Amino acid sequence: MLTAQNRFMAGTIAAIMVASGLATSAAHAETKLQVAYSNAAVYKAVQEAIAAKFMEQRPDIKIEFRTPPASYEELAQQLMRDKITRTLPDVAFNGINQLGLFTDQKLPVAVDAHANADGGMEKLGYHPALAALGQRNGAQYGMPFAVSMPIVYVNTDLMAKAGVDVASLTTWPNILAAGKAVDAKVGQPTAGFYFDWEQTGNWLFQGLVTSNGGRMLADNRCDFAFGDAHGMAALKILESFPKAGMRNLGQVPGRMAFVAGTVGIWVSSSGFAATAERMIGDKFKLKTLPFPISAEKAQLPGGGAMAMMLTTDKARQQAAWEYLKFATGGVGQAIMAKGTGYMPVNQAAATTPELLGDFYKTYPNQVTALMQLPRLTEWASYPGPNSLKMIEVIKSHTEGLISGAKTAEQTMPELIRDVKALAPPCNAK
Repeated sequence: MLTAQNRFMAGTIAAIMVASGLATSAAHAETKLQVAYSNAAVYKAVQEAIAAKFMEQRPDIKIEFRTPPASYEELAQQLMRDKITRTLPDVAFNGINQLGLFTDQKLPVAVDAHANADGGMEKLGYHPALAALGQRNGAQYGMPFAVSMPIVYVNTDLMAKAGVDVASLTTWPNILAAGKAVDAKVGQPTAGFYFDWEQTGNWLFQGLVTSNGGRMLADNRCDFAFGDAHGMAALKILESFPKAGMRNLGQVPGRMAFVAGTVGIWVSSSGFAATAERMIGDKFKLKTLPFPISAEKAQLPGGGAMAMMLTTDKARQQAAWEYLKFATGGVGQAIMAKGTGYMPVNQAAATTPELLGDFYKTYPNQVTALMQLPRLTEWASYPGPNSLKMIEVIKSHTEGLISGAKTAEQTMPELIRDVKALAPPCNAK
């Protein structure tokens, strides 16, 4: 048992250690953060580079990554299981379109108090339109990490062989005509055109709807809005692809065929632009173009990933916030943009010369996505707990059009019927 004198001495020694900076208090102990992300083929290198740079600056915080699943949907399912078993990571990076599902299930922690303590989102460098992608019900639950726009990738060498003017590739009819010209004049094993329809979360289908002036969801975020003429126009565009000779190559084979130089036009995410340039090298000349717009008030869904704080431990939340802030701040965003092709979400990255200020002068193919930023809209998160099932249902109906098995007129009523069957009842307003 400690005597009064011993207690006094112990207290005195502790005070001296604190005053001299020798104390090993909890504030200086190492905090280990469990971090989850998916799509290792796209994100592994940049995630590890960002974590390494962060830990150089913050040796008191150690980042430990979980094994990444293949897709946003797989990680979403894993996080839902982790919630049940109380094994959620401290931080997760996942698809922007799943914010609604996550907030409905009360997974992420709002970061408004942390952001406001640092001056607010705008002062921290986040463009309001990009910050809005991570907001629900007036709170900031997701910090946008990597934002992409749909773009058109063009093998200009094949276009020259087919006699196609690259500048004409601004409409779907012209793109399909160019694909036919490549098929006819260049021949097998080259494919004229491929539309990356299998993109996660029905992203490019949503892009066709919104680029035709439509919307996926009504204002109440519960009723589906794409069963109208805008949605039908999107389905008819998909129907036109196999009629124009597009073969269903598959997502990964289609991507690899393009970078190998055997696909003339490839429509996909801007998030692959940097990787595509590295893989193509000097095999052919690459040019990127904006996604075709079919309506005056057209918009395009912002794809990509957001960062979320999941830990409810107050002592760990500040460390988690520091990592979120770094990964989505100037340095983290410069690493991310250079390594992928996704747009930076923080203005500090884009405007600082030593970060990305001079980068886009050297890599103009990555400017195409930035040019489309004024058309940015949400990547819709489907309502209710069956959100992930709805993604698969829409994908299945899309495949029927891509394969030529069904028409747009046949597909629309069945598609709307099937997604409504999975949706929660909407409260009448």
